[in-house]
Amino acid sequence: MANWLRIRWFLSGALLGGLLLFGLVAWQYSLFLHWPNPKDANTVGPVAISQRWSITLEQKPIHPYLAEYDYRLRVFRSERRDGEYAGEVELSRNNGGRTYLCLYSLTATDREPLLEVVGRNADTSLVDLQSQRRLSTPPEGYERRFVGAFVEEAAPLRFVPAHVLPSCPSDR
Repeated sequence: MANWLRIRWFLSGALLGGLLLFGLVAWQYSLFLHWPNPKDANTVGPVAISQRWSITLEQKPIHPYLAEYDYRLRVFRSERRDGEYAGEVELSRNNGGRTYLCLYSLTATDREPLLEVVGRNADTSLVDLQSQRRLSTPPEGYERRFVGAFVEEAAPLRFVPAHVLPSCPSDR
């Protein structure tokens, strides 16, 4: 009789542990189905690149626990007074760590400006504002000028212009 009570006690403990584990997994799965909230994207800007072009940066978390983000530049064009949405460009993914993205304006006479976005670990995206696409190599004849940086040393993500932060921050 004592052996039967021990077996029953062991089986009830194992069943209770299994049900608890199943409930925990089901709860985590239900949280994952509702993540991420589409309103979780953090948008910073607008940032004027030239008299005609401006951008905003959208940072969206891609993992519920880790600090991994997708970045998207929204490009705006203005003629005279009214501006208009021109398109968006996907940037390199941040696979963890602190965020900083340095902006450089690439200008040349009689050509539309380009935008160079330098992130952590030398991830560089060269963006053609006119066509709203990434380029693989910079064309010849452009002059590079530091515009500022998107930094997240103290939340929230914000843009710090070149007159406040004169150079791109190092990887800290």
